[in-house]
Order: sequence, then structure tokens, then C-alpha cells
Amino acid sequence: MSLLFLVLSTAVMLTGLAGVFLPVLPGVPLVFAGALIYAWSTGFQVITVGNLIFFAILTAVSSAVEYVGGVLTARKYGASKYGLIGGVLGGILGLVILGIPGLIVGQLAGMILGELYFGKQMKESFTSGFAMFVGYILGSTVKVFFAGLIVIVFYIKVIGAL
Repeated sequence: MSLLFLVLSTAVMLTGLAGVFLPVLPGVPLVFAGALIYAWSTGFQVITVGNLIFFAILTAVSSAVEYVGGVLTARKYGASKYGLIGGVLGGILGLVILGIPGLIVGQLAGMILGELYFGKQMKESFTSGFAMFVGYILGSTVKVFFAGLIVIVFYIKVIGAL
């Protein structure tokens, strides 16, 4: 029975790992959910409550960094609210039209257009757009690292219990 739950947990975690790169899936939360399924199925004997708390903290931090990383980085470099709104709308529109590359290009273009609308010069607009892009990359790096860390700790614990 625990093998069935291990397979299910692995499938959920693999979906989560895909979600780290595909913005339509909640990446790290799905990786956490996979660990939670297995922990529950084994009575928290292999993956303990302490492990789950650690995984939950990583999940919360990665979600926070993902959602505010680009915005805070852009704000640090002087982005206006119009630039931020443009970045979000451009990212959504780009994702719908071109998929993942469109998300990145759309965020950048939306930020620049929002800044130009606000009245900033082209150079300032590009600086804000680049800052949002850097924040997005940093947030994505944190997501990849934390999702990988959860998976590695999970399988070290599971393999060690076999």
C-alpha cells in the first residue's frame, strides 16, 4: 500500500517540478503536497511532522519570493505603479499568446510600456523592465532550489527507510 502512495506522491512531485517552470501550475506547493501525501500514508513515520514543517517553510518562502521578487526589485530601481501593472498585464497576455517565453517578454514589454505611459524616459523604462526581469529570474531560481531541496530530502528519508 505504501508503494502505491509513493508512486502517487512521486507523480504529484513531478507535476510540481514541472510547475516550477510552467506558471500555470503551483510548482513548490505541489511538491509539498506530494510529500504530505506520503507522510500521511505512512503515519508520519518516514516523513515526519518536523520534515513537513521544514517543507512548508520552504514552500511559503518560495511563494513569497515568487510573487514579490520581481515587484520589489523593480520598485528598488524606481518602477512606478503603472510600470508594475504593465508588467503584470504584459506577463499574463504574453503567457496566453506565446506560452512561457511570452511570459518573460510580456512582463518586460508591459513594464516598459507602463513606464513610458507614466512619462518616464526610454532609458528609465528599460531599467525598470530589466529590474523586473532580474527579480523574476531570482524568484525562479529560489523556486527551483527549494523544490529540488524538498525532493532531495524527501527521497533521502524514503530511501533510508527502505
